[in-house]
Amino acid sequence: MTHVYINTIRFLWVIGAALVLLKDKLELHLSINKIGNTSLDFIASYTTHIGDGLFLLFTSIVFLFIRLKTALILFLSFILSSGIVQILKHTIFVDMKRPYFYFENDSSFRVMEDFTYFTENSFPSGHATSCFVLFTILAFHFQRKYMLQFFFVSAAVFVAFTRVYLSQHFMQDIIAGSIIGVLISQTLWIYINPRYSQLDRPLINRQE
Repeated sequence: MTHVYINTIRFLWVIGAALVLLKDKLELHLSINKIGNTSLDFIASYTTHIGDGLFLLFTSIVFLFIRLKTALILFLSFILSSGIVQILKHTIFVDMKRPYFYFENDSSFRVMEDFTYFTENSFPSGHATSCFVLFTILAFHFQRKYMLQFFFVSAAVFVAFTRVYLSQHFMQDIIAGSIIGVLISQTLWIYINPRYSQLDRPLINRQE
């Protein structure tokens, strides 16, 4: 059932690409900024941490006790995708600025209190990459759970979107991050999962 997850993500990429191409990125971001409210601020400021590398590493550790192969693929996907993102951020796209760089002195821009805004290394989004690695691997691991596929899509999109809502990234940043995350994790799953049958077990086998 992973085709449900992958095909839905592809459809959302098309919609996202259309938004990016048809509307100026500053105008688009400012329109998203205007939907902000204190409730969404609270939700976004916490759920965005699901895209942290530490959260993904923690999930990898948890999967050691569920299925070693899934834990390995999750970890390798994180390392490889994060490496690609950091190389892109600090070489090809080193001059790409974050939203706050453009809106810091704009009186119409809504600013959250007690929140740290960054201005450098906007493209691509590392948080979006990590959360799409996480939920793509989960979608493959639980591929027989049909309804979970929609949940994983929704969760991945929402967590990535918090980066735009919090003005840490533009829309194209999270789209690029999601593409990297999905492609890397899908490729590693397809390559590794049919192999190494000795890893189709938890770290600790409980004897009944």
